Amino acid sequence: MTRIRIASITACLSALILTATTHAAPSEPRDPAARRAEMMKKFDTNKNGTFDPEEKEKLKEEMQNRRGGRNRKEWTPEQRAEMLKKFDKDGDGTLSDTEKATLRAEMQNRRGDAGRKQWTPEHRAEMLKEFDKDGDGELNEDERKAARESMRASRGGREVSRKKED
Repeated sequence: MTRIRIASITACLSALILTATTHAAPSEPRDPAARRAEMMKKFDTNKNGTFDPEEKEKLKEEMQNRRGGRNRKEWTPEQRAEMLKKFDKDGDGTLSDTEKATLRAEMQNRRGDAGRKQWTPEHRAEMLKEFDKDGDGELNEDERKAARESMRASRGGREVSRKKED
C-alpha cells in the first residue's frame, strides 16, 4: 500500500512540475545579436535600421524601468561598497585603471560581449596621443568623431555592414 501511495505522490509531483515549467516565462536571449535584433524590432519604429534620438529615449526609459527606475550610473551606496569590496584589490578605496578593466571585463562577460576588444590604459593613452589635437588631455566631440572614423576605416567598414544586417 505504501508503494502505491509513494508512486501516486511522485506522479502528481511530476505532473505539477511539468505543468509549471511548461508555462514558465522564457528567459531573455543571451545571444547579443538576437537581443539587438529584438530591440531593433521593438524600438526602431521608423524601421531605418538605427535608433533615432526619440527611439533611444524610449529604449532608455524601458531599461530604467527594468532596473526599478534607476539610471545605471546611479549606484546605491551598498552597490558601490560591494563593487569596491570585490574589485579594489589593493584596498585603497578607489578603483585603479587595472581594477576598472577587470570590472568592465566581468560586466561584458555578463552581457555576453566578452569577445570585444578591451581598452587598456596604454591603448587609451595611445588614442589620446593620436587624436587629442588641442592637447587638453581629453577628446572633444570632433576628436572623438575622428577617432571613430579612423577605427571604422581600419575595420574595413564592418560596423556599417553590421548595422544593415540587424
